[in-house]
Formats: sequence, structure tokens, C-alpha cells
Amino acid sequence: MQASTQSQEDAVARSGMYRLLARLWLREADTELLGELRAPPLCDCFLQAGGVLPTKDGAPDIQQLAVDYCQLFVGPMGHLPPVQSVWQAGQFQSSLTSSMQHFIDILRYPTDELPGGMMLDHLGVQLDVMAYALDQIARRATEIGELLAVVNLFSSRHLIWPSKLLAAAEDRAETPFYCSIVTMTRDFLNSETAA
Repeated sequence: MQASTQSQEDAVARSGMYRLLARLWLREADTELLGELRAPPLCDCFLQAGGVLPTKDGAPDIQQLAVDYCQLFVGPMGHLPPVQSVWQAGQFQSSLTSSMQHFIDILRYPTDELPGGMMLDHLGVQLDVMAYALDQIARRATEIGELLAVVNLFSSRHLIWPSKLLAAAEDRAETPFYCSIVTMTRDFLNSETAA
């Protein structure tokens, strides 16, 4: 197997996990997402990665998950904004958003698909940008070297910061579902930096 083909296959596998984590961080869990997570093949992957699903279907579970997501990441008070500039610069919209915009421009990432008002240095956006970059490696075989360089630089600037956020969120999560999402994210990002 050629090195470029192996790089492309690796990129596709990693992209799927980044995309799943991005979805989990960008929006609270809803009935549609839980249905997808309970069905093969996503169910097996989610559970093997350490995910924990609510035990019952229904509105009370969705409501409990919504409350947990909001108290963790949305507010109005005492929440843990999953935003790099808050954790590294102590404020929203620091120079880190300019860096994110630079990578978004280089990769031609489609920001119009993001939820309205989403900050570019939100962890969910960063995970989705990484998934998109890895997808580009799989599609643009002639540019693998350049794209790998972009992926590595992006990772070093925008995906090594969340350890404090993840530790705090793991302590505060009230549902096993969100606790597992935080743990999955931490373990996956740690495995990415160790590779």
C-alpha cells in the first residue's frame, strides 16, 4: 500500500470521529441524534469510544440532557464556554479567532453550515474544521503533503488547549451521557497528540 493511500484511509477514519465530536459539542443532544447513536453502525463506534447512552427514549431524558448541556456550556451563569479564547486569553474574540479565520480561509471551510452566531474558536467548530481538513486529504491526493502540514499546524494551535475545560466539565456534568462526551473528547484528543 502506498503511503499516500494509507494517509488518505487514516484521514477518513479520523475525520469521522472529529465530525461526531463536533456535532456533540456544537448542539445539545436531540431525539434525532440519540436515534442515530442507538442505531448501527454508529452505536457500536460510539459505545466502543466510551460513549454512554441514556437508558430510555422519551422527553424526560431529552430534557435532562438539554439542562445538562446548558448548565455546562451555555449559561446563563457559571457555565464553561467551550471557546479557546476564553480559556487561553480570558476573553471572547481574542486573536485566536483571527487564527481560526486564517485556517478556515486556507481550507475553504464552509462556515455557512455552522449554527448561527457560533464563535469560530468554539471547540465544536475546531473539531469540525479538523474533520473537514482530514476529508480534504482523502479527496485531494495531489496535495496530501501540504494538507498534512496544515492539519498538524492547526492541531498544534487549536486542539491542544481544552484540557482544563474538559477536566472542569467532567467534574460538573450531571448526566452520564455528557460526562462520557467529555471523556471521549479528552481521550481522543490525547490519542491524536500522542500519535
